[in-house]
Amino acid sequence: MALCALHHRLLDRGVLGLTVQGRVRVSEAYSARTEAGRGVYDLHDRELRPRPGTPLPAEVHVAWHSREVFKGTGLAA
Repeated sequence: MALCALHHRLLDRGVLGLTVQGRVRVSEAYSARTEAGRGVYDLHDRELRPRPGTPLPAEVHVAWHSREVFKGTGLAA
């Protein structure tokens, strides 16, 4: 999955996660420290929109990330 450096780092740190339906989750543990950081909250429950012909991440990988990396259950939608 191609991400900018910021979103890649947030995914690696468990702030961002995915659902098997291809939606973004933001961890309840995330707390914005700057005005710019507040934009991360707006990502919650947004649908991934891969380029045409690009599949969503495989369920097995989404499940692993949710279990091993993602911190929390996600913000209330």
